[in-house]
Amino acid sequence: MKEIGIIKIEKRFEANSRKSKKLRGAGYLPGNICGKEMGSVPVTLKKDEFKKVIFKYGRNAVFKLDVDGKETYTSIVKEIQYAPVNKEILHVDFQIVSLSEEIKTDISIRITGKEDVESRNLTILRHMDFITVKGLPQNLPDVIEINVSDLQLGNTISVGSIKLPDGIVTEMDPEHVVISVNEARAQQIDNDDENSVEEDGKSNLIAPDRE
Repeated sequence: MKEIGIIKIEKRFEANSRKSKKLRGAGYLPGNICGKEMGSVPVTLKKDEFKKVIFKYGRNAVFKLDVDGKETYTSIVKEIQYAPVNKEILHVDFQIVSLSEEIKTDISIRITGKEDVESRNLTILRHMDFITVKGLPQNLPDVIEINVSDLQLGNTISVGSIKLPDGIVTEMDPEHVVISVNEARAQQIDNDDENSVEEDGKSNLIAPDRE
């Protein structure tokens, strides 16, 4: 089983936009803990410490929430809200989980080997950014890595052809295309330019009027 990181958080009793802005200015993040029996409880945590623990354990890791040094909850990060311009973290939602109950979540896709494909004047087209999977919280991968280095023009990778970690399954359509290979755009533009010239060598583009 993966190591479980600890996140120290505090309950907050005034949850509004003005208080949240003040917290962020002081280096804290507003957030919520969500659970079946407790509903949604507003909390706050240090932004720098949260970023460090996410970097160390991964976005989809299981965490132990230490609430005011009095209560602990096993949880995962359900959602992170980012600022649209500078991408700074604005808000964090935690979901209480059981290590013996499967959950469903979205796992990001990471593509490797693109350089090998692009060296052959081809381009990789990504049709999905994540795959929805189901499994025990402690078995969830941080990312799903797909190596495309051997792909050729016209090849595709579908959901059903992706090897998932042991204990992890997906209910998505196995025929759904995740990645496809096409000609490089520069080559497509060259071909389009050639097709714009008539067989007699005259361009079919209209020349501008001269004064």
